[in-house]
Amino acid sequence: MNNRLTNNNLIIRKRVIIFQLILISIIGLLGACKDNEKEIPPPEIYLAGSDEEIEVNLGNTIVLKPQITYNYDAIYEWRKNGQKLDVSGQFLTDTAINLGNIEYFFKVITPYGSDSMTINVDVIILADFNELALSTETDTFHIGPFDNAGFSYKEIFFSNTFINDTTWEGFGISNMGSSSSDLEDISPFSVYASQDQSDYFLLVRYPNGSDSNYPTIQFNEGQDHLLKSIDINNSTLGRYLMKFGSDQFERMGGSGSNNADWCKVTIRGIDAQGEITGSVDFFLADYRFDNNKRDYIIEDWTTVDLSDLNKVNKIEFILSSSKTDDSGNMVTPEIFCIDNLKIL
Repeated sequence: MNNRLTNNNLIIRKRVIIFQLILISIIGLLGACKDNEKEIPPPEIYLAGSDEEIEVNLGNTIVLKPQITYNYDAIYEWRKNGQKLDVSGQFLTDTAINLGNIEYFFKVITPYGSDSMTINVDVIILADFNELALSTETDTFHIGPFDNAGFSYKEIFFSNTFINDTTWEGFGISNMGSSSSDLEDISPFSVYASQDQSDYFLLVRYPNGSDSNYPTIQFNEGQDHLLKSIDINNSTLGRYLMKFGSDQFERMGGSGSNNADWCKVTIRGIDAQGEITGSVDFFLADYRFDNNKRDYIIEDWTTVDLSDLNKVNKIEFILSSSKTDDSGNMVTPEIFCIDNLKIL
C-alpha cells in the first residue's frame, strides 16, 4: 500500500515538473515574441515628380495625387493657402481660377502616426506662340508687315517696325531651326536648335545703331503683372558669327580666345506708371573667364528667371556687346530668339 502511494506521489511530482517546464517555455516564447514585435512606423507621403515645378494654365484643372506608404485607418486633411478644404479623400481636384502661386497642404493621420507635405502650384498664362502658326508642314517665318506696328497674342502686344526683309525691328514669328555651321545654309530667321515645324517662337531684332524704341512686350489692358520666366536662345546666324566671326568683326574671344568679349540681352521691366521695376541680364556669349574652358556661347533654349522684375506692364529687350565700331555701335549679331513666356 505504501509503495503504491509512493509511486503515485512520484507520478504527480513528475507531472507538476513537466507542467512547470511547459509553462516556463510558454512564458519564454511569449516574452521572445514581444521582444521581437516590430513597431509600425508612421505613414510617409511622397509625390511623383516632386522635384519638378507644378505649373497649370489659367482655367485648367489642378489634379494632385500624393501617395502614402499605407492607408490603414487613415484620415486626410487638405488646406489651400492656409484655409481648410472640404475634402476628405487622398486626392485633390481644383480649378486654376487666379494667376499666381497656390500653396496646398496635405496631411495623413493614422493610429500609428502622421505625415504632411506642402505642394506649391503656379497658375500661369503660357505664351508659347504656337497659336500663331503660319504652317505646320513647312519652315516659315513672318517678320511683317503687321497692322498697328505689331501684333497681339494672349492680351499681350509685341512691337514691330517693318520696311523689308532686311530692314525691320521688334518681333517676328518663325518655326525654323538649324544647327548648321555652313554659312550658306543658314537662314537669318532660324533658331540654333532642332525645331519641330509645329513649334513656333519669336525672333527679336534690334538693329545695330538703331535710335528707335527697344523691342517691347506690353500688356494690353494697362495692368501690372508678375512674370515668371522666359526661354532664350541664339539664332543660328548669331551663334555662327560669334563663334567664327565675319569680315566686320573677329570671333568672340579673338583668335586665341583670350579677349574678354561678351554679348548680352538686358530685359528691363516698366510698370504702368512708367517706372523701371528692375532688370535681368542674360549673356548670349561670355568670354570673360580666366579659364578659357568656361567661355561659352548659348546653343540651347535656356530658361531665364524674371521674378526680379517684380510687377510690370511692359518689358524691353536691350542688346549690348563688348564688340563695337568706332562710333560705339554694337557690331555683334542683332537678333536672338524667345519662347515660352510665363505670366503669373
